[in-house]
Amino acid sequence: MSMFQGLSAFPITPADASGRLDTAALARLLKHIEESGADSIGLLGSTGAYAFLTREERRRAVETAMGTVGGKIPVMVGVGAIRTSDAVDLARDAKAAGADGLLLAPVSYTPLFDDEVFEHFAAVADAGQLPLCIYNNPGTTKFT
Repeated sequence: MSMFQGLSAFPITPADASGRLDTAALARLLKHIEESGADSIGLLGSTGAYAFLTREERRRAVETAMGTVGGKIPVMVGVGAIRTSDAVDLARDAKAAGADGLLLAPVSYTPLFDDEVFEHFAAVADAGQLPLCIYNNPGTTKFT
């Protein structure tokens, strides 16, 4: 089954008491999702609080996911960022860690035009060289 079909679980990103990424808790959570029969995992989506994580924390989350469930269940990784260059870097990190696909919303503080969103998606897709799921979340992004 394609990662873009069926039930995709979008987990939280666990943190320790200091607010840092808890990779052991993340691994347990992802294993539970995989064993529960989900068709794919959407890592670092809105419920994963991606916007509050550093690039390094996001890289470690993806590496944890791929080391735990890689090859057992497709993992698409949220690479959203306000700056296209940051999203490109995140897409490359996801690809290097072995992600199966990318998840991207048009994130911006100011309203975006269609051509700006298209160019953002195109640049990230080109850099990541993975299937790209466009994350349609107008309640958050204010883009339709």
